[in-house]
Amino acid sequence: MAGLNVDDVKVSLQKFGLYDYVVFVLMLLSCAMIGIYFGFLKKKAKKGEAEADYLVGNRQMKVIPVSLSLIASFISGISLLGTPTEIYLYGVQYMYIVGGVITMGFIMMYFYLPVFHNLKLTSTYQMAWLPIVIYVPALAFNQVTGINVHLITPIVCVICIFYTCVGGLKAVVWTDVIQTVLMFGAMVLIIVKGTLDVGGFSVVIDRAKTSGRIEGPDLRFDMTTRHNIYSCVIGGVVYWLKTNAVSQNMIQRYLSLPTMAAAKKALWTFIFGTLVLLALCCYSGLLIYAKYYDCDPLTTKLANAKDQLLPLLVMDTLGDFPGLPGLFVAGVFSAALSSLSTGLNSMSAVVLEDFFKPFSNRPLTEKQTSEPEFALYHISYLWYTTMGALITIIIAVIVSFIVGPNKPDEMNPNLFSPFIQRILMRRRIAARAQLEMATGGIKEIIQ
Repeated sequence: MAGLNVDDVKVSLQKFGLYDYVVFVLMLLSCAMIGIYFGFLKKKAKKGEAEADYLVGNRQMKVIPVSLSLIASFISGISLLGTPTEIYLYGVQYMYIVGGVITMGFIMMYFYLPVFHNLKLTSTYQMAWLPIVIYVPALAFNQVTGINVHLITPIVCVICIFYTCVGGLKAVVWTDVIQTVLMFGAMVLIIVKGTLDVGGFSVVIDRAKTSGRIEGPDLRFDMTTRHNIYSCVIGGVVYWLKTNAVSQNMIQRYLSLPTMAAAKKALWTFIFGTLVLLALCCYSGLLIYAKYYDCDPLTTKLANAKDQLLPLLVMDTLGDFPGLPGLFVAGVFSAALSSLSTGLNSMSAVVLEDFFKPFSNRPLTEKQTSEPEFALYHISYLWYTTMGALITIIIAVIVSFIVGPNKPDEMNPNLFSPFIQRILMRRRIAARAQLEMATGGIKEIIQ
């Protein structure tokens, strides 16, 4: 590439050909077909059981597909692209979070799962994080194809909304199975080919050690460092409990299993699979450094954003093999689609449980929630997505002008206290907890 400027090199690396587009489109079509199968072709649930079948798979799902679905839902495109970037820039200190992951597993198994599973709940709560889940993979697509992120994002979202809407939780789980296989396959392919290109595993490790990116746990009580063993393990426990033990996205999946024993098996299968995928992401970050140790892509502007480092490596190592870059993009978007479809399906449960049922004069039966008029919550994906996006933008603009930038080092304990008290204590003052939750949420938005 001698004599070429940065722009010429970037264009030369955008080798997304016909076979790559075919692989990517086939992934999207397979997801749509699964939605059509569970929505229109598969035998319908008995009358009066449609709600449970749509939202929690009639609580008869199997351990393996649910476990793979949990992995796919938790490891979003953000994690798949962001973790290698973190390792490339700052080293492996972040990976000591695995201690927090394992600790979370024991806490969830003994305290959280029994409560949710015995109560047979459908709704816990839901957070508005869906837009960024699809935006980050769109950056990867932009890196390898040059296509604007605002063009590909609506297309992918429409397909995701379609199969999630018509197929319910069963469609979400089985598309997640395909997407998990694609995620693992894409990462393994990149690692094997990239390692061979730089000269082998020993070269990757030597260059990482020389740069200080491989290091032991930082035992200093220094809160000014980016990561240390305490922030990774203790903070990891809190973070993973929030995202796995009390998240509507994840709990709805555990509740689709018939027994508590099956839910525990799914939990530990999920943890094992997640740790393996995190390890692959960590190594790919070291591989990026080994590949570009003497030519930083961020400094030379070969990558416009940090999350484009892994796509850059992909096109540099796999760009000459038709279909392989397409497999990588399909894997990244699979991670995004699984997270997006999970969020959409769980919010459908929230619409019914937290909007319709509380305002009904009498408790709604399974038969009533299966009647045609309750098709509204099946298509709620269409209106709450638009409404939520508009409200988010309006509130964000207003709050930004009023209070200025947020301080990331501040965390409101009122957001955690009521829920943890409910799990660990038999009695609490309901009015006080509800007030803490409401005021805490408002305060967190304003901060």
